[in-house]
Amino acid sequence: MKRTAKAELRGKPVDELAKQANELRADLLKGRIAGAVEGKAQSGRKRETRRMIARIETFLAEKKKAKA
Repeated sequence: MKRTAKAELRGKPVDELAKQANELRADLLKGRIAGAVEGKAQSGRKRETRRMIARIETFLAEKKKAKA
């Protein structure tokens, strides 16, 4: 991920980050279901989605810590 994209994520408000994380989790779930039912694999996309969720959670934790 590029630095500019990380800076963009850091600049977003907490509620928007949480919403984006929830959307990514829903996509991950849909991918799991599609893989089980239809046999479609999400090899690289699944990994990137998990990493993006982790990044967002990290930024959320940073914001909470800075606020406290």
